[in-house]
Amino acid sequence: MQIEVPPPAAGGHHVRPPIRTAVTLPEPSASPAPEASTAAQALAAAGDAESARDVGALDAAARQAAARLGRQKRGLVERLIYGPAPDTAELQSGAAAAQRAGDRGHGVVAAALGCLARGEAFTADGKLSAALRAAVAAERGYGFTVPAEFGGLDGRYVELALVEEDLAANGLGPLAVEISGELTIGAGSLLAYGTDAQKRTFLPLVAEGQLMAFGLTEVGIGVNAKKVRAYVEPDPQLDGGKGGFRLHAAGDRNKLWITNATHGALVGIVARLGKDGKQVGLFVTRLPDHDIARGDQGQDFGFRCESSRTGAFTANHNSRLHFDHYPLRREEQIQADGVEVLFYCLRMGRCMLAAMAAGYQRMFAADAAADAEARDGVGGAVIQHELPRQHLGRMLGGALQSRALSHLSLQQDADGHDLAGLRDLTKSAAATSALESQIACERVLGGRSFDQGSRVHQARANMHVFGVVEGEDDLILMGMVKDVTDAFTSRCMAGMLGVIQSINQGPDGKPLPPDRRLLRLTPWTLFTDPGRLWTATRRLLGTGSFWRLEGWILGNGLIEVLRLPLLLLPTRWIPRYQLLPEGLRRYARFAEQRLRWLRWAWLGINLWFQLELTRAQIPLQRLGKVIEQLVTMLALVHHAAQQDASQQRVAALQCEQLMARVRGTRLLTGLLQMERLRRLVGAVGDDVAHGQSTLLDGIAPEPFAHPFEPRRAKPAKG
Repeated sequence: MQIEVPPPAAGGHHVRPPIRTAVTLPEPSASPAPEASTAAQALAAAGDAESARDVGALDAAARQAAARLGRQKRGLVERLIYGPAPDTAELQSGAAAAQRAGDRGHGVVAAALGCLARGEAFTADGKLSAALRAAVAAERGYGFTVPAEFGGLDGRYVELALVEEDLAANGLGPLAVEISGELTIGAGSLLAYGTDAQKRTFLPLVAEGQLMAFGLTEVGIGVNAKKVRAYVEPDPQLDGGKGGFRLHAAGDRNKLWITNATHGALVGIVARLGKDGKQVGLFVTRLPDHDIARGDQGQDFGFRCESSRTGAFTANHNSRLHFDHYPLRREEQIQADGVEVLFYCLRMGRCMLAAMAAGYQRMFAADAAADAEARDGVGGAVIQHELPRQHLGRMLGGALQSRALSHLSLQQDADGHDLAGLRDLTKSAAATSALESQIACERVLGGRSFDQGSRVHQARANMHVFGVVEGEDDLILMGMVKDVTDAFTSRCMAGMLGVIQSINQGPDGKPLPPDRRLLRLTPWTLFTDPGRLWTATRRLLGTGSFWRLEGWILGNGLIEVLRLPLLLLPTRWIPRYQLLPEGLRRYARFAEQRLRWLRWAWLGINLWFQLELTRAQIPLQRLGKVIEQLVTMLALVHHAAQQDASQQRVAALQCEQLMARVRGTRLLTGLLQMERLRRLVGAVGDDVAHGQSTLLDGIAPEPFAHPFEPRRAKPAKG
């Protein structure tokens, strides 16, 4: 059908520019209900039905995104833990891909730095300037990974990563943020899920430099994709009777913290299909050129775009969007689940965040080194002293590890490997090291780092927010643990979950009250509930997964016994490590040995916590952090093996510090300590939740920056 959006009438407020295209779309169809994931089954067995539904839906969306990508090869992190170990060529493939990258991004970076040198990159209030955007758009920077047929540069993601890093390293981090959002979760959603007509309509606009945002987060629910409250309802009278939708995103349904969102920009809106609908949809539209008040001059909808007033990304557009009965054409709907699209695009967003983190940390190191060389301390220049040098090493090491993980992840994706686990730890490791490098830079620069005009000061808020955007670090690390252990858990541990669930049901088949549920079977249960313990033991012995677990323990235990003599071999005698520089070999061997050992750590954690693990976040986060640190060491070593001697020395220093952290994190031997820690955390948390923490007495909390009506009123005391 032909669609046409008319220009605004005189004095009117309908301000979308004309777009003509031909498009035929099928009606949305419901997908069959997927099989519940093991994590969802565990939550259901523990009695948390709401979380089980949410996790099951998120897992299903992630599987659908992986199927869309066609990823059939097992993920790198899973193989490092459970085998078979990847070969050296695969581990060094990211560095090799970056070395093969051409100079396609040179014009983009040169144009941006030219504006910066002329003082034209930022406006007087610190925002990215129109001159900068025009210069970058002329080099097709905003369409870097958009296919040439749509006016883009047809670049590869590893080439984009190099551009992002160079921009951030030279004080143009906000531009890197803008382009990353534009291409990964903006244009990426269209490339993967848009119809031909939608691609022909929107991608040329992106390529020519028009901003595109992704509207997921909301005032009331943050980034939880399955909890979005903005919704659409069908309106058959729209678009001359062709039909469409009305978007309702008012109050706490407002879209909040939406980077790149501004009047006239393109935006992908995530909204529920129906006010109480279960399915989440995605719509791509162009925002009006100015605010619209519903009822003003006969308008039957309202729209408002205002600053989110965030202290981070202050040089970018970052907005709160209000939609009241807002019209969306049927042709603007992406025919896919909105959460699935999010999972599809986040993998590239996390890789680009790591590239930006590498650039920021190189910038910190450059500024700190220059100051340390020019400034005299006690007994000579600051650069001569050990502690400033250690801080510089931390900045450089963080930059190199972020780069190594970004390039390895991107090449794994290009080679058809599932990025489950790797994409998450890449983002977390990069965000963590970026914040640590910011602090290290402050230690060298001292008060100079807080000068309002310094780029180190201007980057501070962004470094803090890197740990939250693209997924909060601790949460994605817990998800990473689930992803990389899912095959083992499903095959060997599912029987235990089913057995415990069965003994938590009454004779009528209904769940027992929470105070009667058993989440763990321990020797103490023999005295507290011997009947159910005997029932559980009998049922467990009759499950196939129990015997598979026994076979796994015996088989893997035998392999470990046979491997014991290899521990006596010097590292230099093992062919696998002879391919690495001598100063890096020990770190690669340490990382690989510890990663293999983590299979036993995960088994021990499961046997100890059982269904309590659905509530035990500390063990999952701690295990995830160890996986992150070990994989980071391995990526660093193999990346640096392809670089010059100075980078190899940086890698060795960073690996040495990572090794110290890993050795200080106890897993199996720290189970009792984790129990104590969890009890203490719970006690303090209860005090705060119940208003019993006296340290907070007399302090009135500041009202939330974007006020909204709470969903549930708290019951009155007494």
